[in-house]
Amino acid sequence: MNSTRWMGLGFGGVFAALTVGVLLTGVLPTGVLAQGTAPGGTAVPTLDPSKLPAGDAANGLKLSATCTGCHGPAGVSETAKFPRLAGQHASYLAPQLLILRAGIRPSQIMNRVAGKLSDQDIADLVAYFSAQKVGDAWAGQDAALVAEGAKLYGGGAPERNVIACVVCHGAAGQGVADVGIALVRHQSPEYAVEVMHEFQKLGTTGTPLSTAMYLEMKPLSDHELDALAAYLAALP
Repeated sequence: MNSTRWMGLGFGGVFAALTVGVLLTGVLPTGVLAQGTAPGGTAVPTLDPSKLPAGDAANGLKLSATCTGCHGPAGVSETAKFPRLAGQHASYLAPQLLILRAGIRPSQIMNRVAGKLSDQDIADLVAYFSAQKVGDAWAGQDAALVAEGAKLYGGGAPERNVIACVVCHGAAGQGVADVGIALVRHQSPEYAVEVMHEFQKLGTTGTPLSTAMYLEMKPLSDHELDALAAYLAALP
């Protein structure tokens, strides 16, 4: 999704305690934030991915025509500031679209785009993008920086309590679909660095994945974030 700065919490106080944790992890507590009615009779958009209908990838392909300008054909963006969606896990993509639609994750562009999507549209887009081939590595990465990133990704920095990224995101940066851990390989360095900076600013929110990422990113310097991003972009 578009990575425009996320400027605070929305959608009412009932979501405040968990909103920031959801922004980047895509994980929603089971049984919380299902479709319903807010005080005053206002309809609350579906926020529980388990409530979405089965997705139709063929229809998702048709719907994706409006996404290509930013996210590229088949979700393989070649514009560094926009994330690639191709091959991203459905367990990550679906919650992101739901919170963008609800305005919980503020984005000047994506709140408007997702706001027009029905539950079926979201399910179809997720089915399509998650089935696409992950884009090729980003060329032109500095070899020394990539080597630094590889060392940090594979070994962490135990002296600063930084766990090796490989533990959760896997040797190929493939993430874990079952628990919504994002696929991180071959995102652009620009986008990856921006997301890692956001994790540094989150604080401990009480949701396991966001808290883990905050603790993981907090000790790292800007140079180390650049190194990790270069490595992820160039993963073989």
